[in-house]
Amino acid sequence: MRRNSKGFWAKCRAFAFLGILLGVLLGVLEAGEAEAIELHGERVFAMDALRRIRSGPRVGKKVALTFDDAPNGHTAEILAILDRFQVKATFFLIGAQVLKHPDLVRRIVAAGHEIGNHSFSHAFTRGCSAESIKEDIERAEKAIVDSAGRLPLYFRPPEGLVTPAIERACGMTGYSLVTWSLDSEDWRAQTEDEIVERVLRGVHPGAIVLFHSLPRTVRALPRILCALLEAGYTCVPLSSLLE
Repeated sequence: MRRNSKGFWAKCRAFAFLGILLGVLLGVLEAGEAEAIELHGERVFAMDALRRIRSGPRVGKKVALTFDDAPNGHTAEILAILDRFQVKATFFLIGAQVLKHPDLVRRIVAAGHEIGNHSFSHAFTRGCSAESIKEDIERAEKAIVDSAGRLPLYFRPPEGLVTPAIERACGMTGYSLVTWSLDSEDWRAQTEDEIVERVLRGVHPGAIVLFHSLPRTVRALPRILCALLEAGYTCVPLSSLLE
């Protein structure tokens, strides 16, 4: 008995489509959220991709030093210290600050450091919508690209605030969301001794260390770098830690 080849392949395509559809539905159920979009005139569902990073993989004694709230009046001092120790870092830039100090942004990039997006306004709250956050992220991105001539690699929300709206906005704009695994707490430390002690006590292979561009951070940084290098750690940009 001859098989109807046309009917046979039609059934194959139907089964293949059902398999794909089932996979999509299972993915939607697992993720718990999907967005309807228009594609070639058809209404389809798609998931926003989001990669959330708190620390690097086990890569030996490597750590990533990250500096938030740049550029400002202390960024040049931090750059000079990093250059003295021949260390590369990652700077998370605030768009409004970038507009005030575009020359410092160019110096960060020229020195071989990485740059990340730290929002334009630095004013996110738990009540912000995904759309308003997306617009803020994109505004910061434009300021950074106009000054640095390159796209920032990652996004770090102000104060490390992570909400479903922020996660969604990161997925919509294509950013990996980066927080940290070791907070220097330089933003509330009373002395540089506290910053040094906290970092050296908590450091571990693959750590992402959070700093800010503050006077006491500038004073603590040389001591931290000396101790890390003496202990056999290599300080690398964030992307090197995640390779």
